[in-house]
Amino acid sequence: MKQINNVTEFILLGLTQNPDVQKLLLVIFALIYSLTLIGNLLIIVTVISSPTLGSPMYFFLSFLSFVDGCCSSTMAPKMIFDLLAERK
Repeated sequence: MKQINNVTEFILLGLTQNPDVQKLLLVIFALIYSLTLIGNLLIIVTVISSPTLGSPMYFFLSFLSFVDGCCSSTMAPKMIFDLLAERK
């Protein structure tokens, strides 16, 4: 006989269950996320505002910084929020 399991909920436990470690990880990840956004924004603003950085290499560097900021803005806030949430 073939047994069928109906999964209605999937729970990820996360990095740790210790509330003190979760608070520490929250601070660390929030700091890294904000530094990433500030660094990428600094690169973009520098390339756009400087007339000597008009070569295609710098255009692609600024685009790479933009994409990095977008990607980190989709994953990091969710992880930070899950460290605060009671139910993951």
